[in-house]
Amino acid sequence: DKLQDKEDDEDFVNGAVDVVVSRTLVHLESNETKKRWRLPHHMVTEKNVTDLLNGDSHFLHRYAEGAKYLARFLKGLLEESDQEVSSVSTKNFKRLSSVRGCISAILIFMSSQEVNAFQTIMGLFLHCTGCPRRVLEVLSGLGLSVSHSQIQKVLRTLTKDALMQIRKIVLSHDWFIVYDNIDIANRHHHQRIEKRDTFDNGTAATLILFPSNRDQSPTAPPSVLRPEHERPEPVTELFLPKDVDWEVFREVCRSHVSAAIVRSLPAGSPAAPIPILAIKKLDINKTALFPLQTMKLDESTIAGNLAVLEKITEIILQLSEEWFADPNNIIFGGDQMSVSRMLTLKIHRLVDTDPYHSLAWVHPTLQLFHLRMNLCGTIFRTHYGSPMHPGTLAAISIFMDFKRLSKDKQELKATDELLRIVFDAMVTLLHESLRLPSPSLFGLPCTTVNINALLLLRDIAVYIELGEAIKAGDIGRISHLLPIITLMMHGGGNTNYPLELIRLLYGIRHLWTEEWATKILSSMLVNPKGIDGEWMATDMLQENHNYLLKSILSAKGSNMTWEHFRDSISTNIKTFQAISRMFEREVGVGSNSTKHQAPPTAKEISKVHGYLRDNGILCEPKSGKCK
Repeated sequence: DKLQDKEDDEDFVNGAVDVVVSRTLVHLESNETKKRWRLPHHMVTEKNVTDLLNGDSHFLHRYAEGAKYLARFLKGLLEESDQEVSSVSTKNFKRLSSVRGCISAILIFMSSQEVNAFQTIMGLFLHCTGCPRRVLEVLSGLGLSVSHSQIQKVLRTLTKDALMQIRKIVLSHDWFIVYDNIDIANRHHHQRIEKRDTFDNGTAATLILFPSNRDQSPTAPPSVLRPEHERPEPVTELFLPKDVDWEVFREVCRSHVSAAIVRSLPAGSPAAPIPILAIKKLDINKTALFPLQTMKLDESTIAGNLAVLEKITEIILQLSEEWFADPNNIIFGGDQMSVSRMLTLKIHRLVDTDPYHSLAWVHPTLQLFHLRMNLCGTIFRTHYGSPMHPGTLAAISIFMDFKRLSKDKQELKATDELLRIVFDAMVTLLHESLRLPSPSLFGLPCTTVNINALLLLRDIAVYIELGEAIKAGDIGRISHLLPIITLMMHGGGNTNYPLELIRLLYGIRHLWTEEWATKILSSMLVNPKGIDGEWMATDMLQENHNYLLKSILSAKGSNMTWEHFRDSISTNIKTFQAISRMFEREVGVGSNSTKHQAPPTAKEISKVHGYLRDNGILCEPKSGKCK
């Protein structure tokens, strides 16, 4: 009887499994499932991909629930409760709904290879993270991804769709361009006459929309120049900081000094920095940006910049001559060298009467990340001094054993950290002096060391304020800071950036209309997240795009060509980022990034603080060291 019951039970289980299998196969092969998850390569667009990813917060969960019989079966096998389905908890470091979704996607794909949405998204994710071709083919054979050749077709389709969307947008919106060089080193293991190491110079660009739509503008595009009688002759006094500039700087400097004091207090202290009043903050809108195709053009020359202009306007955007006949003014943002080359090019075309070739519509504009980077180096070189003189940056960097820093060559990150550490140490030392029973700050010896230390403190405050004004999106604070930076750079022996800053200052304050000056300043900042306090310099955005491009290149090696960059990669950066974020969220993988949060510097600040105190800098000297 027991044997018979066991056989009957086995027959029942087999029959039940057969029913489940047949019902599941019927549902998997239904037109509803195919229609929902079918993504042929010629129909892949950024909108289709983002709709798949953002239609709900759980892409893989929707995939799993779409196969209802299979979903119930897998849920039982994985011992997944209803609470686990709706939560983000993990079991053995695996998110069960994502596991079900992956299994369901593979089985749906094996039943019909037309139903390939998951495999297409996974293939794009693997490609943009640098997965080798052989690994892609292996995963394709397992049903986890489409083939490498299919991915290439998808990428080309995405690029065509991106270009089509961009060409429509430029006809109805106000926009500007930021571009920068991207250098690619091609190294070969076996060098031959026809196959040697090369170092290619190229250009990457991004088209960015101003928040307002041109169709909504009640009037024609804004005029650029003020009436002639309102334009004073350029004289030295026009470019010196005004009283209001120094007043604004004093107010923001109080905030940065108070912030340094608050950072020095014990954790949990109720103290807070003095807030900074906004002057002219930009409206918080998520910046719409569109990466353009990379160009194998060297933009370090005048001819190279002309080629970049023609490539963008004639080939990538395909703007007609009639478009340039209208009064259009386009801002092209870049570093100082690019702006200088473009201005020289405009001078050469002054006598041209053709609207397009005269380049009257081109407005080269210096961008803030390169300015901030150059200001950081100028401050470091100005206050570097000698290692033999206490209080100089040379002596402090040697005392702290900081690497990657010298007067001739500095790494931006290391220099930035050193300046901020020195600033906090000096502020806390002065704060201690003021807290003494009889404050002796104004009784400090008037030595060269103390004077230089106070000048360094002021210069670092300018540098910090530029970074904070950028994050806040306050173009009013930036405009008040520019004349001070111009003066500092002239005094620091810099030649190129001060000349460009003088041109920019004259334009903002005396040459351009207020509306156009605001537009110029607005083009220097973007907010890709649409969050207050998350503004960034426009050229920093382009640097981030270049970093992503180079990360793909480094994974692919020398097989990556400029043509592949142009036709398959550069315009699809936003799609790659969205896919990467989705998989990290769905699987529960933490981001590698620390969101630019630097490790604590309390120990370094304390050490520099002790060094300054021991050498009698900004405090009562213990000996006659400081002269």
